Amino acid sequence: RRQTVMAPTRRAAAPSRTPPPPAKKPKTGTTSPGAVKTEEDKWVDVKPEPKSPTPPGKVLRGKKSSHRSAIVKPETPTTNKGIVRSETKPPDSPYPNLERPTPEECWCARDSLAQLHAAFFRHKEQAQEDGSNQLGPGNLGTALPKLALPGATATATATSALPSTETPYTTLHGVSTSVGMIGTSMPTIKPVLDSLVGTILSQNTTDATSAIAFANLKRAFPSWEEVRLSKPAPIELAVKCGGLATIKVARIQIILNTLHQERGEASLEYLREMDDESVKKELSRFKGVGPKTISCVLMFCLKRPDFPVDAHVWKIALSLGWIPKSASRDTAYTHLNRRVPDACKFDLHVLLVEHGKVFKNDVGFIRKATAEQLGGGSIPGGDDKKQTPGWMELLEQPGGIKDRADTYFFTKSGKSVCG
Repeated sequence: RRQTVMAPTRRAAAPSRTPPPPAKKPKTGTTSPGAVKTEEDKWVDVKPEPKSPTPPGKVLRGKKSSHRSAIVKPETPTTNKGIVRSETKPPDSPYPNLERPTPEECWCARDSLAQLHAAFFRHKEQAQEDGSNQLGPGNLGTALPKLALPGATATATATSALPSTETPYTTLHGVSTSVGMIGTSMPTIKPVLDSLVGTILSQNTTDATSAIAFANLKRAFPSWEEVRLSKPAPIELAVKCGGLATIKVARIQIILNTLHQERGEASLEYLREMDDESVKKELSRFKGVGPKTISCVLMFCLKRPDFPVDAHVWKIALSLGWIPKSASRDTAYTHLNRRVPDACKFDLHVLLVEHGKVFKNDVGFIRKATAEQLGGGSIPGGDDKKQTPGWMELLEQPGGIKDRADTYFFTKSGKSVCG
């Protein structure tokens, strides 16, 4: 019988336990030129690791790092995008290569429009001569609180009941020959909160209608504390004629509650002590308070050199070539505030708005008057055709543009759509 003999198995030889080479200190630079690197030396050249801003720690997958700062949710709603951040100076123009309007263009436009809209401009000057700030939204005017009635027909009722010495403009802005505001010893100072709320109510409606809404609000709720504590429905009823009542009232009450929570009272008078950039930062945190609204508060109420850009100013600036065709109202605001001289901002703004209302944003007169004042030549975007008669002659024509501007002021000024 054949017997199978299994060969004895051999245990694999244990690997030699040769001690590894001594650890080398990693280099943080590159290998010196000319040095020969071996396979064992490849690991030596390493890049310096960036220093961690926080102490190293084990972060589990799917877990948030414990050293990350917690996100603090603001107490009040904020706008989707800010306007002007708090800096040492305003931001540069979004169109740094566009050197228009020039200061000369601004002053020429202001001077020619002041002559075209002479009746309007005269009343504007009278409204400011005592140092008051009664122009702009948030003003109760003179006869308006007594004449305004709730409802859609309030505008027509107020206008038809005006004394012969009143105009829609004098009613809105408190310049009146029948009510002695001019020449009084104490100027009428409009509270900052009145200006802000009045400007919010003026959004997407007419000047006259928003003034009626504001007057109705103040008559129903004499103090802002009453507005803050009231249920929304009665407030919405008071401002219903201005449109978007639900949205506007909600935003106004958020502002009032925030101010009461932070400062113990519904007041914005502390803004008078702030610089322009701080005011913009403070107000821009509220939803529905954008660049144009803030700029109106700065210019009309705080009497700062700011230049609001509403629909009329924006369209006229586009037609004159002062801003690119692609400019939004926000970028136009930033650019024009850098270009328009401070001393010219208030007059030029109110005159452009009035001109836009009367002549449907047509710029023919502005372009003509500016070109002739600057030396008789044309300006970029202008018409090189024969320019006769001159702009001064146009003002003297019977039944011409000046009569049209004066007629509008005495019958309709303040009634067109706000920007």
